[in-house]
Amino acid sequence: MNLRLHPLAHEPARRRPAVGARAVTILELLVAVSLISFIILALYQMFDQTQTQMRRTVREVDKFESGRAAAELLKRDVAQMVAGNSPLGAAAVNFFAGTTVGTINWSGGAFAMTNGGNTVLAGILQEAYFLSFDPAATPTNWSPVAYRVASSTNAAAVATFGLGTLYRWTTNANRFSPNLQNVFFSNPPTNFFQRVVDNVVHFRVTAITNGAPVPSGGYLTNTVLPSHVEIELAYVDSRTADRARALLPNTNAIRAILSTNVNSVHLFRLQIPIRAGQQ
Repeated sequence: MNLRLHPLAHEPARRRPAVGARAVTILELLVAVSLISFIILALYQMFDQTQTQMRRTVREVDKFESGRAAAELLKRDVAQMVAGNSPLGAAAVNFFAGTTVGTINWSGGAFAMTNGGNTVLAGILQEAYFLSFDPAATPTNWSPVAYRVASSTNAAAVATFGLGTLYRWTTNANRFSPNLQNVFFSNPPTNFFQRVVDNVVHFRVTAITNGAPVPSGGYLTNTVLPSHVEIELAYVDSRTADRARALLPNTNAIRAILSTNVNSVHLFRLQIPIRAGQQ
């Protein structure tokens, strides 16, 4: 018996329908895009708030850091005050603090800070001068040091609207230089002044002698030194100062906006002891 194998005819493969597969609807796509957009917006808001807080923190640090640096410089200079005990000029004036030198009133633009109609800070802008001595700087051992609040653009001009820059001035000479103290009182060249802190609205220096303050404009001479010196330094933040300067030349408007922005004022108070017998 002969068996013959006949190949079966090729049958086309049948496609099985996909189980559970379907297209994404437009509504689902819109929901997904909306959720992603919401997440991105939330992250942006979070990062924006974080950046704002960081910038605010940096500004606060900068504001207080400039005040601390100025306070440290004042403290170091004043603590080195000496009595010259010389009738020949170089050290005739040991200490001076006041608003008027010669015919110039450096506090002419000062104003009071108010809150609800009550004065919280009676602004004043003084000059202060005192003497120091460096034994290693022979023969020019004597160094007068002075501070002044003047115009932010010119150390020889009054801060006419009460907002200025604190400057530091110093020079040196021997014990018998007759014009040492007068160099500062005669308004020296501006290139001898160094900027210390900007946007100052109040600077008061008070020497205490025998338990009583030396009157503003008073001098200490010969061997007299204060027991300690009290300093008040106040300045406003740069944003408030820029907003005020934008009102120039209306100085009354500047004083009005500065005098009521008490929250923008940063006040430093120092009490610096002076060692007895420093001369």
